[in-house]
Amino acid sequence: MTSTGLSWITALVSTAAVSGCGRAPAADPRMVSEWMHTLYGVVRTERISPPIASRFMAYASVALYQGLAATDARLPSAEGILNGLSNLPTTEQGKRYDGTLIAVAAEKVVLDSLLSEALPATRATLNGVVDSLRQTRTALGITEEALARSEDLGRRLGIAIVAWSRADGFDSTRSRPYTAVVGPGFWLNDTPASNYAAQNLSGATDFVALDNPANNTRGGGASDRSLIMNRPKRTGLKALPPVNMAGATEPYWGWIRPFVLKTWNECPIADPPPYSTDTASVRFRE
Repeated sequence: MTSTGLSWITALVSTAAVSGCGRAPAADPRMVSEWMHTLYGVVRTERISPPIASRFMAYASVALYQGLAATDARLPSAEGILNGLSNLPTTEQGKRYDGTLIAVAAEKVVLDSLLSEALPATRATLNGVVDSLRQTRTALGITEEALARSEDLGRRLGIAIVAWSRADGFDSTRSRPYTAVVGPGFWLNDTPASNYAAQNLSGATDFVALDNPANNTRGGGASDRSLIMNRPKRTGLKALPPVNMAGATEPYWGWIRPFVLKTWNECPIADPPPYSTDTASVRFRE
């Protein structure tokens, strides 16, 4: 018998043993890397600006972490560590849950909220990832009762994280107008906006296939080459506005609640040298 065949038999026996004794199979850390790879593809395909991408990735990661932490005593809850995060639902004593399924269910709720303005192909791909991870997990012998209980907790956890995200000040900055300061010493983008037009389309190709490969994407397979944007993003989007490469990006980001820092100046840095055209000045020399 080959080593490959022996490995398959060992895996099958292990799975059967786990199912037979009723224990939940150990969490697979590859689930997290699958999500991170997929979310990275979403950021690139949706052309999300760096600040908004950081917010998106942070809340998505908290959903995954809290889902896994719900059943793993080695993972402390983020409550009390992240600003404003409290009153998260927890498991019931003596009842069986699956941390992976909790995490996947929580992640879906959070992504449905954060990506409510995403492209149809993006949402279809994410739903495919959810279904793939769910099916892979349940194939290991998760009981229907544990499945239902885990997904219910995951949804409630996701709703709590969404409520937390909506209180961070992001929404209130969407309608705030901004006029760039003009004058000596202030930055001015003198590159024509037309130079950035291509940034609003897929970085891989402008070709749109009739059979979008995103429809068949599996976990870990999403990227800007499988998610196709077939038209520029519409104007007026609040949660996922198209990147404005020729203008200011999130000028009011300092109003957003930090995740860990208590105040914006908790880690102060020195002011830059004052602007000057004097060749003997510190600024000019720098």
